[in-house]
Amino acid sequence: MNKKKLLLTCFITLGCLKISTAQSYEGYISENLPVWVDLNIPTNDGSFSGTYFYKKDGGSIPLLGTVKGNQIILNETNKDGICTGIFTCINFGDSITGNWKKPNSTKLSFVKLYKTDVFFKTYAKIPTAGKLILSNGKTLNEELTEFTNEGSNKPKLVYIFAEKNILSTSFEWEYMGPYLSSGTVYHTFDLTKNKEISLLNEINPAKLSALKSKIKIVIQKELNEHRKNYTEKEWIDAFGDKETYENSFKLSEAGDNLFENYYLKTSVLTVVIDYYFGFPHVIQAMDFSVEWKLSFPEIGLYLKENSILNNLK
Repeated sequence: MNKKKLLLTCFITLGCLKISTAQSYEGYISENLPVWVDLNIPTNDGSFSGTYFYKKDGGSIPLLGTVKGNQIILNETNKDGICTGIFTCINFGDSITGNWKKPNSTKLSFVKLYKTDVFFKTYAKIPTAGKLILSNGKTLNEELTEFTNEGSNKPKLVYIFAEKNILSTSFEWEYMGPYLSSGTVYHTFDLTKNKEISLLNEINPAKLSALKSKIKIVIQKELNEHRKNYTEKEWIDAFGDKETYENSFKLSEAGDNLFENYYLKTSVLTVVIDYYFGFPHVIQAMDFSVEWKLSFPEIGLYLKENSILNNLK
């Protein structure tokens, strides 16, 4: 074969090769099942492979896919090579959106995946509740046990947010005593250490006053509106006297405790203030809760330079 033919053969061979790029994604199935996905999507139409795992379980699931334009179809298979699920999605470049369903089923589960750095895969698998340490030194599992009433099961732990190296959880509790009471507890963890993140400790001290001013305005507005729900006499009866009632509806300053209960979800940090007045159960219906939402870019303006939450901006 002469040099010209050899060169032509090399060009033809190279032209037939599929050029693909390995890319990692994080996201959710059904909004509450966090997953990690590794794909080798070719630049041209064709077939490709990948794997994914549910962050709670950690077991790797093989994927076989095809791409045509921006449409992606992925078949997940079990160890015997049998298809156990089908992803039908659209590739938007930085994200992949679509649905997942079981074979021969019409029930669809929404899928949303975002490009991420493979570095975070080290922290992608969610530890057990017994390995997640709260600010008070107890494990999350110990707290769940404490909220277990006689004759009832442990509260169900929900994974609200699990991206990069950050995890937000919640669980609902209910007390079946003389007076029924209930609530929701939120915790956010740094998975590089498996320790709870104190939001207050992540804030730049020089910017804390400005952030407190913002939340003060939000709470005072809610107080003004909630005050209209009952008569003055009803409020005085609830607080015990008129002076306490009037002072309770005036927020002089925002305390550090207002930042204790928060969670992350869909690019928003939400601070939750449950049962603001702390009324006893018999008049808890007169109490109220506040949710204050800040986008990741907005909260980023107030964080320390080395804050673990800066990964989310």
